[in-house]
Amino acid sequence: MSSIKKLCWTALSAALIAVVLMVVACGGEDETSTPGATKPVGTPDTTGVTDTEIKLGTHYPLSGNPAAAYAPISYGMKAFFDYINAQGGVYGRKINFIIGDDHYNPADTVEVVRKLVEQDKVFGIISGLGEETHAAVWKYLEEKGVPDMYVSTGLDKWTNPVAYNRYSGNPDYVTEGDFLGHYIAKTYPNGKLGILQQSDQLGQDGEKGLRQGIEGSNVEIVSVEQYDVVQSDVSAQTQRLKAAGADVVAVFAIPPQAASMVTTARKTLSWDVPIIVSAINCSDIFILLATPENSEGILSSVFGHQAYDTQIPGVQKYEKIWAKFQNGASGPMNNFELYGMSMAEATVWGLEMAGKDLTHQSYLDAAQSMCEVWCSTCEDFGPWQTSPTDHKINEVLIINKVVNGKWVPEGDITSYESTSNCTPMEPPEGFDEQPKVGKDTPFVETP
Repeated sequence: MSSIKKLCWTALSAALIAVVLMVVACGGEDETSTPGATKPVGTPDTTGVTDTEIKLGTHYPLSGNPAAAYAPISYGMKAFFDYINAQGGVYGRKINFIIGDDHYNPADTVEVVRKLVEQDKVFGIISGLGEETHAAVWKYLEEKGVPDMYVSTGLDKWTNPVAYNRYSGNPDYVTEGDFLGHYIAKTYPNGKLGILQQSDQLGQDGEKGLRQGIEGSNVEIVSVEQYDVVQSDVSAQTQRLKAAGADVVAVFAIPPQAASMVTTARKTLSWDVPIIVSAINCSDIFILLATPENSEGILSSVFGHQAYDTQIPGVQKYEKIWAKFQNGASGPMNNFELYGMSMAEATVWGLEMAGKDLTHQSYLDAAQSMCEVWCSTCEDFGPWQTSPTDHKINEVLIINKVVNGKWVPEGDITSYESTSNCTPMEPPEGFDEQPKVGKDTPFVETP
């Protein structure tokens, strides 16, 4: 499981971000996924494909407060696709990437995605953002057979069970919880664990994984505190965790609430308890909200390199792509943009391996046949691998710790890779001798 995110945060205040990351509680098509990864039969679907174009879409907030936080992921994807187009595209087809503005509102997500599918006739939806927002459209995309690639959220249900058309871009929260639970059991073997969690499936999946990870150990859960997504201040929950006697705290929360918990613990309560926050917070935004002083020593998990890991050749390549194709954005590449480029790279790999005769079926067959695929930023974290029963491209985690205002890795990488003994795909007829994506492909200077 590899890669992460970015942004220019200088104009963002804590109050703004608290609003930014609130999910509007609207209804969605939140049903149990169809079991299995059954390949459809019948005439191959070439929707969104012409001799000169591949039309792709996504849903992100592009206006209003949420855009300040999340739009850069989509901008990173567009920059990478523009880079590929500058080299002639994929088999001569340029990628037309349409970013639909859903305002981070599930009701708007439904409208945006239906337009992309039914009017714009996109080939696929790439890295759609958000638990509640994507939950409003995942079944619709599955029923339509539209490739739903590398969802930008960690709900377990996206890939458990698998569906032929859908893939996750993040480690799921159950896996992450299990990883953090094992870390807690090893590091604090007799710990009294307090949990702060969002009162939805994000929190439920995280708690489930934590309980799996500490099972059989002497770690005791002494308190589970919840907050509603629209509640930015969790000082009361933090006080109750301290009163319950917790001597280590795990936090499955988005940045405003995680930062509120840390600030309350450190500044208000003078509580120097070890705090482990979920990977959602392993970015600059959390440190900005909690302040570097309060963040010092906070632990998290991460599944890829940070944008400031500039010693990594793949990060250097992404930096060059961002510098040339950032489409009017300003500032250096951050983690959100880096993450978006990695999701675009996974998409292009599948388009290359699907061959010249591109259809939904040929693309999805390639997507579930990744084997030893070393993406540009996969160094140290291992390759992407998938199968008909494994639709997760990122399945590794490592502990990160805030040191002097930056997240730095601590300890060893843990792999949850569920695809083994795979056989690499044979390149299709007409495959370029020099692929455009992968760890060994250099940055290509283009006009």
